[in-house]
Amino acid sequence: MTFSFKVSRSPPIPVDGVRFFPILFTQAPCTMRMRSLGFLSLLVAFVAMGTAPAPAGPSSTADINPADGPPPTTASQSAGLVQQMFFLNKMRPDVERVGLIWKKGAANQEKMIERANRAVAAIQGKLYVGYVEDKSGVAEQFRVLTRKHDVQAIWVIENDGIVNASAPRKYLIKNTIRKGIPLVAPSRDWVDAGAPVTIAKSGGAIQILLNEQAAKATALKVPEKYQSNTELIASAN
Repeated sequence: MTFSFKVSRSPPIPVDGVRFFPILFTQAPCTMRMRSLGFLSLLVAFVAMGTAPAPAGPSSTADINPADGPPPTTASQSAGLVQQMFFLNKMRPDVERVGLIWKKGAANQEKMIERANRAVAAIQGKLYVGYVEDKSGVAEQFRVLTRKHDVQAIWVIENDGIVNASAPRKYLIKNTIRKGIPLVAPSRDWVDAGAPVTIAKSGGAIQILLNEQAAKATALKVPEKYQSNTELIASAN
């Protein structure tokens, strides 16, 4: 059995701002309707696919706030990292090289390092990461970061069970103060133990917890506009 087709165009039909020219097929009387219906189904599916929105992807600047003001407080850890670097920059504008010490293989570490990189880049700085596998590795990585990379600040972003253990914490507090470089700590208990500063969130507001003596020894100075957000803490030791 043979079929004959006649092709013609109808006036354009606008669909979501795009003009489509449907193709009309006419057949000899013996043409099966199922073929026409099948073609029309394919045409509808094609149009639907062509107008579907593309999936959204992560923005490389999502964690960076260019405005001269603290980034908005959110529940996301990435925002916390940006806020920490923002206030470090306000208290020590000369810091350009930041050394991060962290337990190797911590949860979501790769993504967090990417966010930490963006946070440091937001203050026009460079991040160096020292991974440790046990408590004894903290002192070694501190020496590598300060001697080889000449970092101007040490950053601890998580109480990971190794870096925040008693001996490593005491070592970092003592030696950052001795070198005169700030230690940005992950929680208040570090500041109670003598670390110069941690950036906390309280009721949705940013709070600078500052050990005044250690801050002075590491040349940290809170600008006047942020002093109302600052709590001075005395060392427990």
